[in-house]
Amino acid sequence: MHEKYIIWRKHPSMYLKSPKVEMNGPNGPTTSDSPKEPKYKKSKLESLVHQMTSQPKVNALVFNFMVDDVQSLSVLEQPAFRKLIEGLSGGKMSMTRNTFINRIEMAFSKMKDKLKENLDSVQSVCTTADIWTAHNRSYIGMTCHWIEKNELERKSAALACARIRGAHTFDTIAAKINEIHVAYNIENKLQATVTDNGSNFVKVFKEFSKGDNENDEDDNVEFEDVGTILDGADEAMHLFLLPHQKCASHALNLIASHDLAQALSQGETAQVYYSAMAKCSVVWNRVHQSPLTIAAVEDIEKMKLTAPCESRWSSEYCAVEKMVSLPETKLMDVCDSLGVPRLLSYEIAFLKEYVDVFKPLAFALDLFQGEQKCFLGLVIPTVLTLKKKLCEKKTLTLYLFDVINPVLEAIDSRFKQLFASLDAKMATATTPQFRLWWLPEAEREDMHLMLVAEATPMELTDGAPIGSDDMQSEDEFFSFGPGTGNSDTEEEVRRYLEGTSKNLSCLKYFPRVRNLFLKFNTILPSSAPVERLFSHNGNILTPQRNGLTDDQFEQVLLLRYNSKICTQDKIFPE
Repeated sequence: MHEKYIIWRKHPSMYLKSPKVEMNGPNGPTTSDSPKEPKYKKSKLESLVHQMTSQPKVNALVFNFMVDDVQSLSVLEQPAFRKLIEGLSGGKMSMTRNTFINRIEMAFSKMKDKLKENLDSVQSVCTTADIWTAHNRSYIGMTCHWIEKNELERKSAALACARIRGAHTFDTIAAKINEIHVAYNIENKLQATVTDNGSNFVKVFKEFSKGDNENDEDDNVEFEDVGTILDGADEAMHLFLLPHQKCASHALNLIASHDLAQALSQGETAQVYYSAMAKCSVVWNRVHQSPLTIAAVEDIEKMKLTAPCESRWSSEYCAVEKMVSLPETKLMDVCDSLGVPRLLSYEIAFLKEYVDVFKPLAFALDLFQGEQKCFLGLVIPTVLTLKKKLCEKKTLTLYLFDVINPVLEAIDSRFKQLFASLDAKMATATTPQFRLWWLPEAEREDMHLMLVAEATPMELTDGAPIGSDDMQSEDEFFSFGPGTGNSDTEEEVRRYLEGTSKNLSCLKYFPRVRNLFLKFNTILPSSAPVERLFSHNGNILTPQRNGLTDDQFEQVLLLRYNSKICTQDKIFPE
């Protein structure tokens, strides 16, 4: 290259040091011994490090990392982790194990106070409860749910995941549920507690639920000494639990896994059902146990076959659906590559009909396990629609005609109590998506009158407060003759029932109906949220983290679950 095209670069040190230079000052040229500022700019990484060098900020970030990602406490003691934090923060140190444990206790206390403050402003709540056992420990989990009155959005929070020692007797469970309700001051605003259909929970609410013995009549009245009664009293007689709502999702799962399986095992369909499902089970087991079989299936159809969960019918349904979605030729190739007997043509036809007929049942199960958009008012229309769709399938079936009727009978039996529930009917009627359209014409007028009767007291919260000093006039007191009755309430209910909008936002035009919606639809139809709480447990209570005490385990779990309600930045401000 020619010399005149050579560009000479200056050494970086020439930018860091500057010689004495002359400057024009007010009194003439002057010299300066101070070096000039470097001409290079700070990198983005250096600027970021400069912003986060405060020790409180480092502690807050480490705390969030440990809680949100469910890290083991031993991470804080690992030299590599401490060097990482020190290097990224410009020399600041990571918190120690003891400091983190102290911060968990402080954060949990503040989170609990914040949650109680939020619940104080709520008029109606419902809770879900379940028991979980792992590593020879048993815990009762509880979540709380309410509807935000302005936007009609469902809010959820975890209340407890407390250790239960000893047998899971009904009185032990009842005492723990009552203790948690009282701890958050929600016992007087609780609409219902949702649990599965386990015998221990059923007995809890049978023994302690409100109003169970109101209709019991006994002509043989016996008198006993009050002192004797009080001397023998224990904590159980002071328990007070509101009505029990059985999990609709659990009921549907029982219909599918027990009642449907029993119907399939009888009659002409039994043989084809057992043979087809046996071959599918062999495929699932092979795929689940060997990576080579997974690769073989992927080579054939570029998809993964999933092994179903034994306790979840919906999981089995999805596994069968994926199997029959394969073209028949490729399904044969899969069986051959795994060394499994081929599915015969009539077995494939049976599985396809099984998937088609019970698709509404699988859809209903998924619907009930929702949380944000799932309300009690969704249950009755869903069950009615499910029955209707199953009846429509009867005329189109070849193998399952005699199976559908037992399933319909099981639905009627397991949801009989729900269809008789006034709360469930009110929840459905106040949901704009359904109103009274789900009812037969002959029953709509009675339901209309019940809505008016329930909505009338709601006027007290919208108009003059209870206990107003204004005296009620005689005309307002008596309700006989023409011109009496609450015409405003009747008019509002009438306009609501004549409306066609299916969006919840339309309830802002019907304040009394809106209040009824908040009251009756606060209840969830499923206990799925507390099961999701337990899904976090599996990541926390592991053999590597067995050193956590029961209180620390509960605190970490609830801090993680409730992170959206109470962020750590608010708990530990910089």
